[in-house]
Amino acid sequence: MKKIICALLVMGFLAGCNQSKIEVLDQSNEPLPSPIVSQDTQLDDSIYIGEYLDLDINEPNLKIAKREDGNYDVEISIYRLTYLDDGIGTLTKDGMEFTATDANGDPIKGIIKVEDKVATVTFTDSTWELIKNGDSFEYTKI
Repeated sequence: MKKIICALLVMGFLAGCNQSKIEVLDQSNEPLPSPIVSQDTQLDDSIYIGEYLDLDINEPNLKIAKREDGNYDVEISIYRLTYLDDGIGTLTKDGMEFTATDANGDPIKGIIKVEDKVATVTFTDSTWELIKNGDSFEYTKI
């Protein structure tokens, strides 16, 4: 009988070794959720960095530069409306999200998307009455 039990234990152990799933238990012996494994993909910031022309007046009114800390300096000028010179951008899979200070001294947020050398700046969180959420402006890369 002992030989049968030992044989079953050895076969069970060997069968368990072939499984690729490893369960991590916490102190209460409950399984912890599996970690989310994501593939580290580098986002291409070269399509964003540079100067862009405002097509209405043919002058550079959007500038994006990479900072040493990995974020981006974002300067946005909207002809006869405002100049946002303190924007800080972060590159995401959806585009470059930025936060700046509006003419009233309040935070203003938006996203920049670039396609075929045309940057579209869309404001997503504005309390300033002259720029509404959803307002967009286009610039062409120099």
